[in-house]
Amino acid sequence: MKSENRKTTCWIPKSHLPALKIKVEALGRKAAKLGMEPFGIEVLEEAVKPWTRQILDMEDRVGYHRQEMIHAVKVRVTGEPPQMDGYRLIARIDMEAAHAARVTPLTWAYDSIPEPYLSGEATGHCDHCHQPRERRWLFLLEEVSSGKILEVGRTCLKDFLGHSGGDTMLRRAQLLLSVINLMEEIDEDGYVQGGKPPEPVVDLRWLMSAAAMQIRKRGFVSRTLAEETGDVATADIVGEMVRTGAQYREGLAAFASEDVNQADAVLAWAREVLPKKAEHSEFETMIVHHARFDTVGLKRGAGVMTAAITAYDRDQEQTAGLKELLALGYAGDPGERLELLCERKRSISSETKWGLMWKHIFCDTDGRQIVWKTSKAIEETKVKLKGRVKEHGEYRGIPQTIMTRCTVQPA
Repeated sequence: MKSENRKTTCWIPKSHLPALKIKVEALGRKAAKLGMEPFGIEVLEEAVKPWTRQILDMEDRVGYHRQEMIHAVKVRVTGEPPQMDGYRLIARIDMEAAHAARVTPLTWAYDSIPEPYLSGEATGHCDHCHQPRERRWLFLLEEVSSGKILEVGRTCLKDFLGHSGGDTMLRRAQLLLSVINLMEEIDEDGYVQGGKPPEPVVDLRWLMSAAAMQIRKRGFVSRTLAEETGDVATADIVGEMVRTGAQYREGLAAFASEDVNQADAVLAWAREVLPKKAEHSEFETMIVHHARFDTVGLKRGAGVMTAAITAYDRDQEQTAGLKELLALGYAGDPGERLELLCERKRSISSETKWGLMWKHIFCDTDGRQIVWKTSKAIEETKVKLKGRVKEHGEYRGIPQTIMTRCTVQPA
């Protein structure tokens, strides 16, 4: 497309790209019917860029602008302006129009039109047939090889452009003009009708450092808890820190080293340790997904990655607890009879072919896990457990002493 770069390329929010493709594909189908090369969209570049959004305060009835960072793409409309036999159409002349509006340049060819025509000057004579008669409609053609400009009547136009003549060529040019106008409007307004609103994004490492600082100072508040208590969610506080801009522009220098170190530890866990787990909860799956990128959305990802700090802390506590349990080992050897003071942690029931069965899980005074499977329900928490060690087992890496033929008494 022979035009200025700004008229065929522009930056748009990435979320608007599907809507723009639909519009250009529709114009491309029209182009194909007119014998033109179909228009297309080419993505040239992707980056995180500033985006100014207008906010309307309904209470104060005032509007203001807020600058946010978004995922954006630089796109270019591909396709060639209509031309044939070495000539291309660049303007239409209406000799009956007012002087100032007589010449209508096609936008993409504006720079090829000599100044007299831009000012409305036209001879009204055909440079092809040179027949002396009054004409209302003439067309400006540019010889592509030399840049020579010709003023050609409607009837003679087919000698340059083929049997399709000027009308078809004008429809082609008008279609091209529609594409260029679409791009210019997007370039000016940054908006594609039908596109989803862009989601503000933030550097992930910065967000994690900001969240670590907030959690250290005031604890973690989820969005659900914030709704219940009227408090402000930690993720929303971080979002405002981004939008106000002052602290965000400072980068990681805005935070204490302990907060940055905490952020780096959580990201390393989310990127290297968590993906290796055999099974993931839905929340862990979201953490792994968002941690893959350098930026995260303030609407969808900020809450997940802020909460990831508390998930990391819990994982570290469980890991430390697991190491302690591994160090404790088992309560006795297989076949050995034991009498232990225990605390019942939980009981799980299930239907079997022998009826309802219970799995009671205890901890002895040293913290070792004791398991007893029986048809007997237990209500007491503190008990004296007597029985024989059946075998040594393990659940999620935690040693378990499996006992059988047990009796229990309240402790």
